[in-house]
Amino acid sequence: MLKRMQAVLQWCFLKVEALFNLAFGDRLNPLYYLGPIAYYLMWLVVASGLYLYAFFETSVGGAYDSVQALTHAQPWAGGVLRSVHRYASDGVVLIMLLHMARHWSFDRYRGFRWFSWVSGMAVLWLVYASGINGYMLPWDRLAQFTVVATAEWLDWLPLFNGTLVRNFIFTENVNDRLFSLLSFVHIGIPLAVLAVLWVHTQRVPQARTAPPLPIAATLTVALVVLSLVAPALSQARADLAGGMAEIDFDWFYLPV
Repeated sequence: MLKRMQAVLQWCFLKVEALFNLAFGDRLNPLYYLGPIAYYLMWLVVASGLYLYAFFETSVGGAYDSVQALTHAQPWAGGVLRSVHRYASDGVVLIMLLHMARHWSFDRYRGFRWFSWVSGMAVLWLVYASGINGYMLPWDRLAQFTVVATAEWLDWLPLFNGTLVRNFIFTENVNDRLFSLLSFVHIGIPLAVLAVLWVHTQRVPQARTAPPLPIAATLTVALVVLSLVAPALSQARADLAGGMAEIDFDWFYLPV
């Protein structure tokens, strides 16, 4: 069954690669640079995140307002970079999943490649943890959903045993220390991602960590255009006293 699935997926990749070769040529086929593209998107996420963090206020009262000010008071700096940060993060997940599927379909995850496969899976889960944590920081309704859902999920573990979600039953239970912790985690996990990525590529002979310049430039322009056309915006301010009837869901990170 697995062999048949690999054969079907491999056929799909070969067909798409052939079409991309006709469109872009062998040298600029993006499917041949999935790893380097993920690396490049990660650096875009880090660079844009550093700018956003400089203006972010780690407090219950200030988190939402500071993100709103970044988005609307700096539309050509903070607003664009916030959107680039969001869409590049989604792109990292999409490209990593494609990268993983391509290597799996061509049976490139065993033998001497087992270490790269295992370390790559570690990177994937660290990226998910960082992205989910990032959705908690703006403290809007989506952040409220993400925090509470994560607390409920972790409460399944015997270590917490149902105690975490109690911190989010009442508004007064949430204080500034929570946002200091969330910010610290959102810095620490990406650093761990970069460290594991370095280990991941050390075992790959002649591994590339940067895509060709035309691909990098095209990706950057596409992200900026997308950020201008469909900017990332906060939802209503978080309110633990009220229920959530509808949220704008992120289908790259939050299905976890």
